Amino acid sequence: MNSCYDEYTGFQPMLSSSMEIHLYRNKDLGPQEEHFHDFYEMFFLVEGKVTFLIDEKEYAMNREDVLLLPPGIFHREIPGPGYYERVLLRLNPWYLNRLSTRKTNLASCFVFSEERGYLLKAEPFERDRIRAVLYAILRETKGSDFGRDVLIEAELKRLLILLNRCWSLNIPAEKADTQDGGKNLQEILRYINQHYTENITLDLLCEKFYISKFYLSRSFERLTGQSIYQYILEKRMIMARQLLLFGERPTEIYTLCGFTNYSNFYRAFKKYYGMSPSCFLKNITSMEQMTW
Repeated sequence: MNSCYDEYTGFQPMLSSSMEIHLYRNKDLGPQEEHFHDFYEMFFLVEGKVTFLIDEKEYAMNREDVLLLPPGIFHREIPGPGYYERVLLRLNPWYLNRLSTRKTNLASCFVFSEERGYLLKAEPFERDRIRAVLYAILRETKGSDFGRDVLIEAELKRLLILLNRCWSLNIPAEKADTQDGGKNLQEILRYINQHYTENITLDLLCEKFYISKFYLSRSFERLTGQSIYQYILEKRMIMARQLLLFGERPTEIYTLCGFTNYSNFYRAFKKYYGMSPSCFLKNITSMEQMTW
């Protein structure tokens, strides 16, 4: 992959209206300037050591760790001594919306990263899959073979699905419980991630996973930083936003998002985003037009 290395000249604005991917390799690079950007960025560490300073908190990365940064997040990159190799993937928000579908918001991993910490430490077999897809995208962007644009989009979708699946179960080690209760909590989290548009109640979860209400409520909040209700609501609101971006009418999406009536959906949406669904859609549409 040596021929695929890009020249690193410090932070540069995104030039593409869709996506960019870069493979950088430097030696003794030194601390970089703090900055933020208006696009999504994925950082994959190939070799070396680096610490990111985000919101006055340090995130030390090891080989094949992933850092996910949403737009507008100030961060500073502090590489360690020696060789430092990494892959940077940049995605325009509107392009990412286009890759998503009504039921699958591929930006979810970036949204949740801001809530739960930006660093993703995947299992070894998942790291191998993420690395393989990233290098496949790198090869296609440097080539000119037939169908490269189609293949790049397919691999991007594959990568984002992998990241979202990893992120949904990315539980900090210091919070994970090694007893059976901890395993139950991971199973419950997986169940909610797959069924959050359905009628999920505390009673249903307790009955299904044979766990007490008190233990589940306390442990879930300690694990995720949110109550079960807040966690489900957040996922439903993200889905609602995605549907509105695809031009769906607010009065037609509330059932898809897990609400039984429009009034409850309207109140929840306005409280979460600070505006009504129709106003939210108008604002997003205006921003998209200005961007293009």
